Amino acid sequence: MDAFVEIVNPDGTQDRFPIEGAQVTLGKSGSAQISVPAARELELEHLLLAPRGKEGCWVSTSQGALTPTMLKGKPFTSGIVPWGSEFAIGRLRIRVTNKRASKDEKDGGVSPVLMIALVVAVGGGGWMILSKQNAEGLPSGEGIEPPALFDEESQPCPEGSQPATERAVQTEFRAHARGDRLNYDLRDGVRSVMLYRQASTCYREASELDKAAEMDSLAAELQETVQAEYAARRLRLHHALQTEDWERAFVETRALSRLVDHLDDENDYVVWLDRTRRIVQGRWDKERERRE
Repeated sequence: MDAFVEIVNPDGTQDRFPIEGAQVTLGKSGSAQISVPAARELELEHLLLAPRGKEGCWVSTSQGALTPTMLKGKPFTSGIVPWGSEFAIGRLRIRVTNKRASKDEKDGGVSPVLMIALVVAVGGGGWMILSKQNAEGLPSGEGIEPPALFDEESQPCPEGSQPATERAVQTEFRAHARGDRLNYDLRDGVRSVMLYRQASTCYREASELDKAAEMDSLAAELQETVQAEYAARRLRLHHALQTEDWERAFVETRALSRLVDHLDDENDYVVWLDRTRRIVQGRWDKERERRE
């Protein structure tokens, strides 16, 4: 599908970038897929953008960003926004669109910001080599694909002597309770999705199809939220390892370890994450000792 990011710079010039693949990052780092190195307002990787078809685009702001992302005058953290939405980050305006550029836009000149971005992209190889050297001693995660958090298959209705409707209501209540704890522990978000799916199966067994559809919708919405946070935490971990921010790396490896603790212990990513977490914890402990 067509998906683009349009950046309006403080001097009025505009840059336009395609969103290629399932998701891209935008920031001033050379490692961001959409790199705007001259934009002081941005973090190294300030936004995560993931197209969602006709619904719009999922956008997530990096946690701890010094310059807030504003949407319609209000701070924005994450969520799906319709195509055409425009964000303000300091003096930058950033628009997500699924419309191709007009002929006039295509014939326009290239802004200085984009020229700098191209130079940084060309020099990115050397930057990445330096980053790998700085991270010496850590296990390489190159080529390891993060596992999916969710099994897309339907979940069975919990067994019991009660009628299917009663089991559905009880399971739905448990799903709501887990979902309410999402901001405290993402594992509860994963568990809540599974419970909503179980509740859906129970309602279907009871021929309450409207309620089953409601459970499916809640499960899908929550799953998208958890998956976006999963991606954002992997992104923050990547930054922390490359900048040797051991405190942030410790926080992210611990959070990610909790998120994947229901998966196979022998999964390549789970094994890599566990080894990385142990090394990072050791380095963070030593750093704290030096500070004290």
